[in-house]
Amino acid sequence: MKKVSIVIPTYKRPDFLERAIDSVLNQDYENFEIIVIDDNGLGTIEQIQTYKKIEKYIKLEKFKYIAHETNLNGSGARNTGIKNSSGNYICFLDDDDQFEPNKISKQVKLLENHDENWGACYSGHTRIYPTGAKFIHIPKHRGDLYFEILASKIDHCAGSTLMIKSEVINKVGYFDESFLRHQDIEFILRISRYYKIEVEMDSLVNIFMLPDSNRSKNAEQFEVRKKYFLEKFNTAIKILPENKQRYIFFNHNIDIAKQYFKQKNIKKGLWYVKASRNPLKGLYKIFLDSTAYYFRQTLIKIGR
Repeated sequence: MKKVSIVIPTYKRPDFLERAIDSVLNQDYENFEIIVIDDNGLGTIEQIQTYKKIEKYIKLEKFKYIAHETNLNGSGARNTGIKNSSGNYICFLDDDDQFEPNKISKQVKLLENHDENWGACYSGHTRIYPTGAKFIHIPKHRGDLYFEILASKIDHCAGSTLMIKSEVINKVGYFDESFLRHQDIEFILRISRYYKIEVEMDSLVNIFMLPDSNRSKNAEQFEVRKKYFLEKFNTAIKILPENKQRYIFFNHNIDIAKQYFKQKNIKKGLWYVKASRNPLKGLYKIFLDSTAYYFRQTLIKIGR
């Protein structure tokens, strides 16, 4: 039975960490290790609170706890976890998320049935809101995903659905610590340059949408991160056929526009619609996405 390492970075969320850890301990797969990376900084109130929460796990043979001296951000925390792992496969779990009991076993089985050209797999997930509303997302893209990831068409929920062969990381390298956000997208994009990626078409991870979640998007910050991503991969984009290049820049510009419209900054939103080079199509996409968004927000409020 192959060994699986689960890396759990944690920062300022000690109250949810036990749920994440317990979801791994409750797996129907036996050969695994849990590596919790405390990124709060030694001696901080959050680090002390975190240690108190996980102290009961310390003596477990399958459990490792590593505390950073100072905060290194999500990329640095994941890299520390990778460097201290010993598994044939590596998974990542955000501290406020939760694995379904069959998450590891299903993904191991899936990858074991594929040859060395397949380096990773991801899965469906369920977003759960404080009102009790749940939305299940089942992805369908598989195989060569390089273009789909560049075009921001893949939703793997900040890496919590991923399982990666350890030798893949040896080839493509660690997380890029210059990325404050989108580091998971940058990482899986590098994997997709060399390997095919499989998908488990079942919801295997619960994503809890907390009011103070790190997933909240400020338009200005979102714009900066999108631009950095596009600059970082500009060379890779430019070698693609022109129609695919246009599609990638269209998608990213419309994504930024939507964030500004949500903040009621109409002028900046319209600027990015124009920058998409297909404003009519862009406005139509925004209309459809916004309609779906507000319909979903209504269901969230009533807990459905």
